[in-house]
Amino acid sequence: MTREPLRILLDELDAWEKEGLTAEFWWRDDDAAEPHVALDRLFALSDRHETPCGLAVIPARAGEPLRKAVSQAHHIWVLQHGYAHKNHAPKGGGAWELGMHRPVSVIREELSQGTHKLNQLFKDRFVPVIVPPWNRIDPELLAYLPVMGFRGVSASYKKDRPEVPEGLRRADAHCDLLNWKDKAHGARFAGSDKCLAGLIGHLRDKRTGEADPSEPTCVLSHHLEMDEAAWDFLETTLSAIREHPAAAWVSPVQIWPAN
Repeated sequence: MTREPLRILLDELDAWEKEGLTAEFWWRDDDAAEPHVALDRLFALSDRHETPCGLAVIPARAGEPLRKAVSQAHHIWVLQHGYAHKNHAPKGGGAWELGMHRPVSVIREELSQGTHKLNQLFKDRFVPVIVPPWNRIDPELLAYLPVMGFRGVSASYKKDRPEVPEGLRRADAHCDLLNWKDKAHGARFAGSDKCLAGLIGHLRDKRTGEADPSEPTCVLSHHLEMDEAAWDFLETTLSAIREHPAAAWVSPVQIWPAN
């Protein structure tokens, strides 16, 4: 992929440069559980562009093989992707693991078990941030996260984004590279126009004061589902942002530093 489709993104970054500002970006990848050729490809991409990635790992499915794989990658940080990535909502209610369909005590116990496991496996590579499966978490659960030791949350909202409690920093996804609506053929690249609209919309809102300027703009990938068009777009975007003087990739540990 050439950089021409990214021209409108680069134009927005030029506007940041003229105002003496730096646009911060971060990269999140979901649904990691075990080594995979696609995960190797993601690690190689991260290393090639020296770009940090927050890998959302499913605790119930992770183990020593994934620990070894992550330990050999240089720019990978682990986030907590719920607990088992299991839907507990009734049919027709959407997919929810972190909804109010079970007692809060059960949800908290699972999340605590997941945190303990990821701490044991990944140690300093683990950043205690909740990435809810399917990007959904009931607002009532947010209040429990800081007291459980979580520093942040990363989901995705088209509207009605809830407030987060004190002590919890939010950094949501703004550009999902995939379109999930094709039931017959599975996930496909969402297209340059849609992806760039999400990125540019958030950047412009930050620059004009309509969004929190401290929230980095997030590119979301799913290594297990990516087609070639999505990988191509991702690589070109990583490179273009890294090379622009008014842009910077930040790591999860920079977004959510230890106290």
